[in-house]
Amino acid sequence: MAAKTKARGRTRRPSSAQPKEALNARGLRSRERLKSAVRDVLNEKGYRKLRVQDVTDRAGVANGLFYRYFHDLREIVAEISSDFFDELISDTETLEIPDAPYDWIYNNHRNVVERFAKNPGILACLFGLAGDYEEFDAIWKRNAHKWNLQVADFLQAKAGFERTNAEHMGFVLGAMTEGVIYQALIRHTKDLFEFASQPEDIAEAIAVMWYRAIFFSDPPSAKLGPAGRRLVTTKARRQTGK
Repeated sequence: MAAKTKARGRTRRPSSAQPKEALNARGLRSRERLKSAVRDVLNEKGYRKLRVQDVTDRAGVANGLFYRYFHDLREIVAEISSDFFDELISDTETLEIPDAPYDWIYNNHRNVVERFAKNPGILACLFGLAGDYEEFDAIWKRNAHKWNLQVADFLQAKAGFERTNAEHMGFVLGAMTEGVIYQALIRHTKDLFEFASQPEDIAEAIAVMWYRAIFFSDPPSAKLGPAGRRLVTTKARRQTGK
């Protein structure tokens, strides 16, 4: 494992990467252009096939310019992954909790799933590289923890959980969400993908299961789309034996 960490993503080339704080406005623009290019190429090819030449070609800059701002690919991918989560957490923090609990559960998950669906390369890195590289593991754990604590706030406000129980339940629900998103967007697991292939369907499937786990009942039928109605119908048929 240690040998793999040292070899992958670290260049042997000496780097004179400048700290972000030392850059002027032009340098900051070039740095952001490289980050945007990495995000695009990463989502198209994945981390294992990512090359500096691909990035600089996409950004329209000389190959050597990359090393003026970043030491290697791993550093820039970790930074855009962290940026991605910052945007995601910021959005969920401003999401108001409506009177109808299901609305918050569904809207929260739709935001998360849609963002990951548009950035499969980042999602694959956060899942696939966390075991090899500690920075990716730290990014995922830190931000998943923040998101789970927001869930705990919701459980306190809308389900009457005590704080400790709310946090524990939030962590469990968060882990369930991670599993479904990974299976749907990265593994493309056939059984799940055939049932919920679009981000809104994946979000709805998760939301129905969350609602049941929290409130021990189905969400209001009027709020459900096709994916949610299939889950509720399946339950009804099982109960009636029809």
